[in-house]
Amino acid sequence: MKWTQYIITVVAVLCLSFGGTSFVVADDMDLLNDLDQEIATEKRGGTGSDLDLLDELDTARTEKKEDAYKYVTMIGTNLEGSIRLRGHVFFRDPVDREKVDKRNPIGEALLRFNTWTGNDKLRLNLAGWIETGTQKDTYDGIFRWPQDKDRQRHYLELNEVYLSLFQDSYDVTVGKKIFQNGISTLFSPADRYRLTDSNDPLDPKDLGIWQTRVDYFWNKYTFTAAIFPIYSPAKQPSHRSRWSDTTGDYDIYERDTTNKEVDEYFPSMSIDNVSYFARIKTTLAGWDLFISGYHGLNPYYVLREEQRGSTTYLIKENIKVGNYAAGFSTAYKKWEFHGETLFNFSYDGKDDHYFTFVGGFTYTMDTWARRIFMEKIDITIEYANEVITKEQSADEYVESSRKSRLGRNDIFTRINFKYDEDLSFLYVSDFEFDPSGRYNKIQSEYKIRPGLLWTMAFEFFNGKDESYYGRWARNDRFITSLKYSF
Repeated sequence: MKWTQYIITVVAVLCLSFGGTSFVVADDMDLLNDLDQEIATEKRGGTGSDLDLLDELDTARTEKKEDAYKYVTMIGTNLEGSIRLRGHVFFRDPVDREKVDKRNPIGEALLRFNTWTGNDKLRLNLAGWIETGTQKDTYDGIFRWPQDKDRQRHYLELNEVYLSLFQDSYDVTVGKKIFQNGISTLFSPADRYRLTDSNDPLDPKDLGIWQTRVDYFWNKYTFTAAIFPIYSPAKQPSHRSRWSDTTGDYDIYERDTTNKEVDEYFPSMSIDNVSYFARIKTTLAGWDLFISGYHGLNPYYVLREEQRGSTTYLIKENIKVGNYAAGFSTAYKKWEFHGETLFNFSYDGKDDHYFTFVGGFTYTMDTWARRIFMEKIDITIEYANEVITKEQSADEYVESSRKSRLGRNDIFTRINFKYDEDLSFLYVSDFEFDPSGRYNKIQSEYKIRPGLLWTMAFEFFNGKDESYYGRWARNDRFITSLKYSF
């Protein structure tokens, strides 16, 4: 009886509980449905004031967070670059001398990068590379700021870092950036302020220089004024390199240095060694024209002899010069013509006074090219020469920069054969008339896929020992590289 009462009581409680719960659940479901509808309405742009406020707060927080890191994330978003694997094999050993680098073949790896952050008015630009290779005495450390006196390549080079301010009528650039001048295609006498890493003279890298620059735009004219406050020398091959030939020195390859020491003078960072540049560019009636002026340190060395005790030193020195240049370029049908000249004025007679000039053309063939199964052929030919108006005359200065100046009596040629968008061939040559020397390059480029380029080339050097290319007669080589751009 007792158990029966317990059972009846439990069943009654359960029935009441489930019955009451069903009503409560029904009421709650109605409430939940109402809330779901309000939330759904809010997601569709409803008018619930509390939810509007919460959403506005969330949006504000998100926007604030994005704004805080916007310019940092732009560095990654705007990142571009390339990876190049390069190898070359020399056909002969170099001239035998003490500690010369005889490694053969040679391998190199180069990762380039560039990016920027900012807006339409103010922008920070960054560019550089990471590299390494198997050559001796060629790679060392990382970038040097503000003045780089090292002749070695750096494993990490932050080559450009500069701010650009853009305004309606002018632009301002402050920082380290590659600087270009001139208008000629193959050889430009006016483009001598762009420093290069020439550890491999036929595979140079452009180096940035510190500058403050203003470009002012008026009508069809662009006026440029620049100050170069810090001088850094171009990078040259090691004395152990085969590019330094028999003397172990890249510049003074013809001078006898027996019983003499070779030293280098590096211009210090001072107001006396600041360089100045000005230029006007315009386009008139289809002619691109420019004139420029420069006062500052000459990128070409001269030699000064100095006696220190019983030792005679030959000192490589960058002296002050004035450079005055002008050039033109114009096009007519399938022809493009260009020319340029520069007058070098050496203060106090420490270097030569001379004119250097170049003139040439580019001709494009398409109809005739298709007869030999090519899409297009571009031929560029230039003639360059130099006229010395006054030779070096200063006391203690024993050799001018003439031996290291290219384009003293040369014909430059480039022929580009384009088979299609993926395959092209290139022929390049430089013929020196006096003293006789010659450089030839034959190259093919094949685009394996978008962004992936395979290159093969042969380079040949010959001529008299005192010619620019004759000293590299043992450096004929085969080169191949694979480059991926991203």
